[in-house]
Amino acid sequence: AAALEEMNQKSFCDKPRAEAVGSRDKQSLALEGAHAELVGKEAQKAELLDEIKILSEEVAELNKAFMEATELRQDEKAANAKTISMATEGKAAVESAITVLEGYYKAFVQKAAAPIVDREGKTISDLAPESSFSGEYKGNQEASKGIIGLLNVILSDFGRTETTVGEAEKDAQTAFKKFEGETKTSISDKEALVKTKEGEVEKVQQAIVDAKDAIKSATDLKATSLQELEKLSAMCVDGTESYAERKEQREKEIAALKEAITILDEWKD
Repeated sequence: AAALEEMNQKSFCDKPRAEAVGSRDKQSLALEGAHAELVGKEAQKAELLDEIKILSEEVAELNKAFMEATELRQDEKAANAKTISMATEGKAAVESAITVLEGYYKAFVQKAAAPIVDREGKTISDLAPESSFSGEYKGNQEASKGIIGLLNVILSDFGRTETTVGEAEKDAQTAFKKFEGETKTSISDKEALVKTKEGEVEKVQQAIVDAKDAIKSATDLKATSLQELEKLSAMCVDGTESYAERKEQREKEIAALKEAITILDEWKD
């Protein structure tokens, strides 16, 4: 009867004990997985934050470079405009001077005024002393050629400055527009990437929260399984040991009784 009781008790304990062990092992695996997930997600979050920091710094540098380039371009544009304006004004002034001088030297002819005669019929020129030249005075033509030639050189310099600076300004503006487009595109791309990575950080952060929740849940369930095993150990293992002890004690008692009967039988004889 006692052995049957032991078998029934063992049958009763085996199933819940196996379930408790299985639950313990399952939660141990879940705990390991959740820990690994947490470590991985925290590392991913740190990496994303580093990438966002680098991208943000690059965007700041690009904005700074663009602002500086814009300021320099504005200063250069103003300086070029002033140079062109001065060259244009100078060119116009020289052209006007050349026109005046050319007109003067080409059209100049000194003509005597209508003669005024005195009572004797003599004019002022008749009374004037003889001059060192004869004929009409037409100005110093040789000197005029040198002056007009110099003015033409100056005119050419003004024209060349006007053209050269104008072309340089056009090239500088074209280069700036290209730089502006590339810079703004780069800034836009990097800012979009920052937003994308910030969204990834939010998802990773949620995964971290979920992993922590999973760790807590697995820890609690594992603790429950261990408590259940403790109870079953007290009920089953300890109970079996108590039966063995009782059986041994009964066998000792039976042996002692047999020994006592033998002694009594021998004493009677």
